[in-house]
Amino acid sequence: MAIPSLVQGMIKTEDGKVFKLDSPKGSAWLESIGSFRFEPSGDNKPYTVRKESGIYWYGCRKVAGKVRKKYIGKSSSLNVAKLEEIAEALEIPPVPQANKVAERVAEVAEVAEKSVERVTEVAEKVAEVAEDRLTALELQVTNLQKAVEALQKALLGKLESSDSLELPKVDSEVVEQLQNELGNLKADNEKLRANYAALLESSTHVTNKLRQEVQELRSQLETEGASREEIEAELSELKQNSAPAARLSEKLTPDAATILSQLRARRKKSTMSLADIEAILEMIEES
Repeated sequence: MAIPSLVQGMIKTEDGKVFKLDSPKGSAWLESIGSFRFEPSGDNKPYTVRKESGIYWYGCRKVAGKVRKKYIGKSSSLNVAKLEEIAEALEIPPVPQANKVAERVAEVAEVAEKSVERVTEVAEKVAEVAEDRLTALELQVTNLQKAVEALQKALLGKLESSDSLELPKVDSEVVEQLQNELGNLKADNEKLRANYAALLESSTHVTNKLRQEVQELRSQLETEGASREEIEAELSELKQNSAPAARLSEKLTPDAATILSQLRARRKKSTMSLADIEAILEMIEES
């Protein structure tokens, strides 16, 4: 049974009706069918558009005995432009598994590298802020020490000159303010150091995890490469082993060929190997 076709944006039904896909009538038609044939406008080959699970559309084409599928989406996403895009995608050969693993390794390595760079930038920024706060703290301490030294000198000078002079009063509010500022700066410094240590620990954990994933993907890639090499080696060995037997069959006389066929037919019942039989045939040829 033939299915409807979509050619140059126009739907052709079995009863001869023709209307545009990109129209309200075309949208209603999509809800009522399960598949149709799409013929691209360019050089790409036609393919079947099939609905699965009653909701999602896929582009399907049989290539080398296997059905290739590309996801399209719901009916609301299905239009001529999207169908042309799927036709182009179906023309691209599938990527081998080994290449996919290699691409994944490259992606993870790139993410890990960017993460390390980002963590390094943040760590440098935190260190810069901490350094600025420490510099400010040292400046405050220095100013406080100078103020205390000046106060001590003033007190000594007043005591040496006369007992009748009043001693300069120490502004307790200023001292208390300086002490509070010093305490706040010390607390901020400790907090910055703790945040910096936590950030370093977190970045190290993330980096190690990404590196582990990269290593696992690389191991998988190496294993698949080794398996492919083993298969190719086995195929090569089978070809080499089959060549001498073929050459021997070509050289045999009709009688010897008949004997070889009989011996091969009895091979399962005999304890002799094929190599022993071929050695006997060579002796027959030499005689």
